[in-house]
Amino acid sequence: MNFFISIAFFILVSTITSFAQALELTQLKSNAVYAEVYLLTHDFNDGFVSINYEATIGNKRKTNLRIGIYPSLETAVAFPITISWITKPLKKHHFEYGAGLVYRVEYFVDPFNPSKKWFHDVAAIMLPIMYRYQKNKGLFLRAGVNVFVSWPTIASPSLSMGFKF
Repeated sequence: MNFFISIAFFILVSTITSFAQALELTQLKSNAVYAEVYLLTHDFNDGFVSINYEATIGNKRKTNLRIGIYPSLETAVAFPITISWITKPLKKHHFEYGAGLVYRVEYFVDPFNPSKKWFHDVAAIMLPIMYRYQKNKGLFLRAGVNVFVSWPTIASPSLSMGFKF
């Protein structure tokens, strides 16, 4: 009889604990905006700052989708698009890693074809490797390196600050 009471107690406690964790995961905010500063410029864009929107997806709240705008100091505008994953979403300290691309649009008049005024391409593959400090909502910080695989490949140290809502 004590064995069955012990088993029932164990099942009850584990069920309550899993519901408590699920409630905490649902309390994590899913949207964020942040500014990211690149300490090294790239051949495809000479700007230093991108403004980004990020959405957290999935039941485990580990996956982030990001799209940003990364204006150049001249005529190009780049759009970083990444998918990234974080470790332990219920904690404050995270390791973040991901992959994506940088899509670039530039105003350029082709001297051989004057009707063609816009140039667009995938300028680089982007591999973010970051430390991330965040709570379930409010201010968050990121620091690490964004590896831009293009010609040439550049590892750009990067700092980010944003707000989860």
